[in-house]
Amino acid sequence: MWHCYLNSMTLVQEFGRPDIFLTMTCNPNWLEIKEHLQPGEDAHNMYDLLIRAFKSRLSILTDKIMNGRIFGQVVSMVHVIEFQKRGLSHTHFLIILKPDYKFLTPEAYDRMVCA
Repeated sequence: MWHCYLNSMTLVQEFGRPDIFLTMTCNPNWLEIKEHLQPGEDAHNMYDLLIRAFKSRLSILTDKIMNGRIFGQVVSMVHVIEFQKRGLSHTHFLIILKPDYKFLTPEAYDRMVCA
């Protein structure tokens, strides 16, 4: 995988506006977290476990976006991980797609958007 450490504004100047803004949040109910908790333990008190599970899922998602092309062929992608006090880790992606894969209609976005 090719890595380039540019800021978001440089990417926009080079490749155009982002097509996708994607957020991924750690979920304390993920199986890989639940199966490592002792009876009575709360996932929020096991921050190291939450971080490891989040990092693992983040790597899988990044691979699916870049190599699995779940949104199409990516020209550029940048993401920022946020660790909030008393909150769960989350990341925000900005993804720029190649022209042939851009979403041009509301229906195209509706096929991809879920909450």
